[in-house]
Amino acid sequence: MNAEIPSSGQKLLVCLGRTCRRYNSQQVFNNFQQNLPPDTELVPVGCLGQCGNGPMVLVESDMTAECGYAQALEFKSRERLTWYWQVHPQEVEIIIKQHLIDKCPVKAMLYPKFHH
Repeated sequence: MNAEIPSSGQKLLVCLGRTCRRYNSQQVFNNFQQNLPPDTELVPVGCLGQCGNGPMVLVESDMTAECGYAQALEFKSRERLTWYWQVHPQEVEIIIKQHLIDKCPVKAMLYPKFHH
């Protein structure tokens, strides 16, 4: 019998590339690691290809948010990808609570290149 908690399909990617590390992405990653919901996979990545705009955090999820604006967000691809930019270590808590737990993106922190 598998005693693991079923996955919600959420995956959180944190850029640990050289440019993002200059802006404290390692601490962002550590903060996520310490407080991550059990149904979310945390993945360190070498680069998300958005150098100079980080720290970058990408949430891959099958999000069915109840918040009013979530369905109005424009996503660059057909997948449910949510991009956060310039994420500071102290902002990790709000991403965890509002996005990963409550399933509602943090509108003020969305990367404008991919979300209008």
